[in-house]
Amino acid sequence: MSLLRRSLVRVLMVLAILVPAASLTMYALNPFGVRSMDPRQRILGHGLYRMPSSSMLPGIVPGQVLVTRAGHYTRHPPQRGDVVTLLLPAHQGQVWLQRIVGLPGETVSIVDGTVHIDGAALEEPYVAAENVSAEHSRAFPPTPVPPGHYFMMGDNRDNSMDSRFQPMTRREDITGKVVRAIP
Repeated sequence: MSLLRRSLVRVLMVLAILVPAASLTMYALNPFGVRSMDPRQRILGHGLYRMPSSSMLPGIVPGQVLVTRAGHYTRHPPQRGDVVTLLLPAHQGQVWLQRIVGLPGETVSIVDGTVHIDGAALEEPYVAAENVSAEHSRAFPPTPVPPGHYFMMGDNRDNSMDSRFQPMTRREDITGKVVRAIP
């Protein structure tokens, strides 16, 4: 019995040293290429984000918790329709949540409340008609998306501070992809 007890104590002591050491190593190496200092994202590759505003209604509600895959875009190109977390240089360290609408090299416009990409209407089932009533949601002049940038919009077009009002998002400022919403 004493041998079993000593072996168990040794295993627990080794784990007490190895787990923190491995965690610190993973954090320092940052294998997911995450721009965040959040240990969950750097060690596990996933993070949690609580929606602070109504900019993504009706699909994502204020206070809802979202699971993001940090570093997803270090291995995959951003795709139109992805809901992403991003950093805005003008808002020092704040993490925002928006949807990718326009890709590099495309021209984005809004005509009668419908987003157009290179002149073709974009189907957006996630945008509610009641969230497209303000003038800035009904019309937007054709605007080219520069190389290495993305045109972002919130699903609640009337209440979203997005690429219509601030600089387009640089590729390196996209920090994660939303993979799940927790009700």
